[in-house]
Amino acid sequence: MSLAQSEYEFLGVIQLQEDSFISYKISFTEEKGTLTGHTITDMGGPHETKSYLSGYYDEKSNVLEFYESGIVYTKSFVNQNDFCFLHYSGELKRLNEKQHISGAFKGLYSDGKECINGEIHLKNYGKILKRAKKIDRKVERSILISQEKKDQVHLLRDLDSINTHRLNKNETLSMFAEGKTIFLTVYDAGQEDGDKIALSVNGTPLYQNLEALSEKKVIEIPLKKSKTELSVKALTNGTIGGNTVMLEIRDAKNKIETVTNLKKGESAKFVFLRNE
Repeated sequence: MSLAQSEYEFLGVIQLQEDSFISYKISFTEEKGTLTGHTITDMGGPHETKSYLSGYYDEKSNVLEFYESGIVYTKSFVNQNDFCFLHYSGELKRLNEKQHISGAFKGLYSDGKECINGEIHLKNYGKILKRAKKIDRKVERSILISQEKKDQVHLLRDLDSINTHRLNKNETLSMFAEGKTIFLTVYDAGQEDGDKIALSVNGTPLYQNLEALSEKKVIEIPLKKSKTELSVKALTNGTIGGNTVMLEIRDAKNKIETVTNLKKGESAKFVFLRNE
């Protein structure tokens, strides 16, 4: 990475109405005023969507502008022309961890027509983590809080859970794939506990009894058609919990990391839509 580049992460919410909030995260690099990165909407929710982010920051006029320009993946029903992309322009004194991003945004379809408008309220993610650590320490040291309550309150764990992409029962994650091949990496990110899955591509069995080990297994999946379905079925519950297998998906441009959140017999699937 060039020394002139800086990385930033902001976490917060989109406010559509007075009582309607959706989690929202932006991650980007800044180089000579140009911003490049991603956004994630509805983190951990049934409509989680990751989009490309582009924009710029003018430190002389203190203007920050960014917009979403396409989809990496989504759990929503897929029709890219129907997606509402966020466009933001506002004042920001400095691009650093002490600042927060707040203000009105416009939602536009890919053809430029307006869809839904609202406000965003974002704080620097590093600052949120520091505050969470501080609160966790205070809770742990308090003699006024029972151990049972202390075990329930863990902000850092909760933040990590929000940031971990989970593939739940009956969910479909659709990815707009670049290139003609997908590489799927399967492994157990924690302690090996007997998690096994079955994989099939377009209804044809690929692996009927694949155990997730600490050693990573890389599987090449050619995208022969414009639409390819990869089904994942949990064959066992791990001895530590449910079926939690780490799945990394990589195409020519992007990488998605997800962990199965399934019980024995439950399924979910990926749909790869090849960008021609």
